[in-house]
Amino acid sequence: MRIEQIGDWTLEDRLAISGMAVVVRFMETGEKGGASRRDFLKVATEHPQARFYEVDLVENPGLALRFGITQIPMVIVFINGVEVARQGGNLMATTVDRALGDSSS
Repeated sequence: MRIEQIGDWTLEDRLAISGMAVVVRFMETGEKGGASRRDFLKVATEHPQARFYEVDLVENPGLALRFGITQIPMVIVFINGVEVARQGGNLMATTVDRALGDSSS
């Protein structure tokens, strides 16, 4: 599973595509990969039907305000361009599984 790093305009384009589940990890330059990055990679592998992206808020600061991001990292799940779930911090697998359907079923 490939996780693509995108910016604000590309994110807008991806959210406009009907019928697609999009999972976005908002992070900041210099943030260590750590548990959050490993968890995100694992979840992406378990949900091949969704598209997974990372957005650097240092390069795209307006998105933090637009999406009300108060904690870094933050993962938001969109379906048909509408936010259906969000999780701040390192452990996002349960939130993504609930939004997209548990990958183990």
